[in-house]
Amino acid sequence: MDRSTTIQQSQQKDYAAQALPDLFHHTPAEFMFLLERDGTKFLRFYWDQVGKKLAQEQLISPFGLNFEIRQPLRGSKIALITLPKPHLEGEAYFEALIFRPHRVTTFFRVSDTTKVIALEYDFDSLGNERPLVVEWDKKLHREPLRSISEPAKEEFYKAVLEEIKN
Repeated sequence: MDRSTTIQQSQQKDYAAQALPDLFHHTPAEFMFLLERDGTKFLRFYWDQVGKKLAQEQLISPFGLNFEIRQPLRGSKIALITLPKPHLEGEAYFEALIFRPHRVTTFFRVSDTTKVIALEYDFDSLGNERPLVVEWDKKLHREPLRSISEPAKEEFYKAVLEEIKN
């Protein structure tokens, strides 16, 4: 059974695991344009849209929802989204929306111009909290990548940079 189906549903989880990845993977240039133009207003709009599909007890305040744009390499951008503090397993602390529009597609390899990597609130087999780096692909499949020592933005960003080196 897929782990993501066994975790309690919430507005925070649906937003980070479905709404943002789906919107970004399918319209990355437009997403980045709107984010840079309208910022948190743009993010809040989709937060509210996700909330309209949920029961009242699954809704939470978007307090803490924020973003910044970083350009680690020429021709690439990372929208680093800070999410409301997670309370349930599988909710995310941060999400990195990576847009590399100039990646080349060759006969042997299909390019990944978009990538979505999140840092989730997770627990190890002993029940200890461990921030887990995961990737959400274009079909919204979740792939665990690795855990990191603490849920800090800069530590997550370093993990993101390691993942996109390939």
